Amino acid sequence: MGLGNVRLLIVVENADYRAALSNIFMPEAMHEQLSGRLSPADIHIVTAAARWSPDVQAVAIFSCYSEATYSDRTYLKVGLMGSGIPLPDEPAAETVDKSGGAPAPSAAASRKLVRLVAEFCPTHLVMCTRSMPILTWAIRRKIRSVALFSDWYEPLGWSEKRQHARLIRQLNHPCISWVGGNGVLTCKILAANGVDAAKLIPWEWSQPQLLRQYSPKTIRADKFSVKLVCVGSLDADAGIDDLLQGVLLLQQAGYTVDLQLIRNPLNDTFPVAVQETAWLKAQVNSLALSSSVTVHVSLLPEQMLELVRDADIAVFPHPGPLLLPAQDSELPLGVALAMAARTPIVACDHEVLAAHLYHGANAVTFPMRSPQSMVHRIERVMGQAALYAQLSEAAQITLDKIKVPACWGELIELWMTDSAYDQQRLHDFALSSGRYVKDVM
Repeated sequence: MGLGNVRLLIVVENADYRAALSNIFMPEAMHEQLSGRLSPADIHIVTAAARWSPDVQAVAIFSCYSEATYSDRTYLKVGLMGSGIPLPDEPAAETVDKSGGAPAPSAAASRKLVRLVAEFCPTHLVMCTRSMPILTWAIRRKIRSVALFSDWYEPLGWSEKRQHARLIRQLNHPCISWVGGNGVLTCKILAANGVDAAKLIPWEWSQPQLLRQYSPKTIRADKFSVKLVCVGSLDADAGIDDLLQGVLLLQQAGYTVDLQLIRNPLNDTFPVAVQETAWLKAQVNSLALSSSVTVHVSLLPEQMLELVRDADIAVFPHPGPLLLPAQDSELPLGVALAMAARTPIVACDHEVLAAHLYHGANAVTFPMRSPQSMVHRIERVMGQAALYAQLSEAAQITLDKIKVPACWGELIELWMTDSAYDQQRLHDFALSSGRYVKDVM
């Protein structure tokens, strides 16, 4: 089937994008305009739908729960639909589907959900929620479907486990082409619950590190001018105080230092708090580092990658809440960016980072909360050309072994185009492929 015949319906749990999209006309401007108004996950959903709209017959986003029934078409040619079925704030225990954490709709509500979905006449269905009525309808009507879950909840009581077993059987049905989980851990939980590992694909919302391939880096001739970059939170709990002290120590040692501080926005729903940047600005000014430190709070992933590539060393003084991935077992975003950019890493020995970084192999590590040790490691890397080249070479090798290769939008695109090559790529992404291993070096 060509994309021109595709009618794609994306089914979400509870999201109304009408207000956010009312004044947006150009897809390329969506990410910046929606920043702070929608969560990063919601931004990915609506921007992907807008990107696909010129190529498919129709694309729409359907919310299973909403305050009103609506069916609107935006200037971006993306349909927005809502069921008008309210989402209970505190649903009674007997109405909750514990396998998904969502309220189980009544029989009347289930019929309404199915009727509204059927009225769109989808040829392709992307399920971002565990709506059993819609899945049952899709299977009966043989609608090509994928189910992509951000998380997964274990069932509790006997009745919930029975319903949970029915849902697993639905997910294993041939009409459900693929079942995706946000990260390897979510997919492993799904597999442990009975979903066929051969149709499970770990995915992430964004894959900026896979947009381009960089060559390994060599040390610059001017060893006493160092460009540092740090991706993470911008507060003291993320070790920024230690990093600023490190800049002062490097300057005292005769280095000219350029530090780029990048706030990782991908896991955060809300805009940057004023007090967060105010604290940092005051700290930088009090240390007379305003000419050496640049702060970035709302960069696109591609812009983050370019800054990390331009740096000599990526420094991680502490994992920090905004450096961490959705699951502790996954590769932190900042580390993934540094590896993709082939920029050598100097990182603290926190257990979250130590799970992926090996001292002297793919990074140089130092004791956390020790600015002096951090500076010593930076000087060591900048003073040894062979070590610098080794760390840059090892970065991509490590990334290839441990990074989840599929992003949410790419997974859907490969599934829709349905060529033999694209299907093989999806099979290569599957949990059963053997590529998701812990031992990376």
